[in-house]
Amino acid sequence: MTKMTPFKALIFDMDGLMVDSEPLWFEVQRDFALARGGEWTSALADLCVGKGLANTIRVMERSLGFAVDVDRDAEAIVDSFIGRVGSLSLKGGCEDIVDAIARLPTRLPRAVASSSARRLVEATLGRFGLVERFDTLVCGDSVTRPKPAPDIFLLAASRLGVSPAACIVLEDSVAGVEAAHAAGMRVVAVPERADARFALADAVVADLHEARELLGLR
Repeated sequence: MTKMTPFKALIFDMDGLMVDSEPLWFEVQRDFALARGGEWTSALADLCVGKGLANTIRVMERSLGFAVDVDRDAEAIVDSFIGRVGSLSLKGGCEDIVDAIARLPTRLPRAVASSSARRLVEATLGRFGLVERFDTLVCGDSVTRPKPAPDIFLLAASRLGVSPAACIVLEDSVAGVEAAHAAGMRVVAVPERADARFALADAVVADLHEARELLGLR
């Protein structure tokens, strides 16, 4: 496997990439929709992956026909998710790649750039003791435009003090890959499902173990 070097910073997505959270997201959103008399399906959920909770709530309104208040409903869904973070687990290879970065002889700047709200990101990563392993957390409430807009990745690069072209992004969603590409960054896709649009990524790997090898992290 050809190594993707050199690079000066790594930016990680969280949901579905570091943390196996997509099943919990579906459960929480399904329960929310059911309480409003709607049926949230896996097909609808797939359309929303990586694009932020506000987009998901608007899709619910259009597809399921109930009225929404985006801010209020987002708070309720986030509260429900945080209340269940104890059921989450890390994706395979997550601890290994974070540990490998820590062992590097020269410090490598690293960030998490997630479309989720900051308090949810902190609660999720905090469950695994990962908050302190990153230099900055850039969250959905830090930017105006969610993925696939490049804003969240550009802000992460700015906070790390590294040019976008020197960053590599690790992403599991099409929206995230598109956002990283639009930001002028190289991107390694670790997809949970097949999609021809992942061809936009600079590399596609099966899991974070393969990503670590690709990045030359031991």
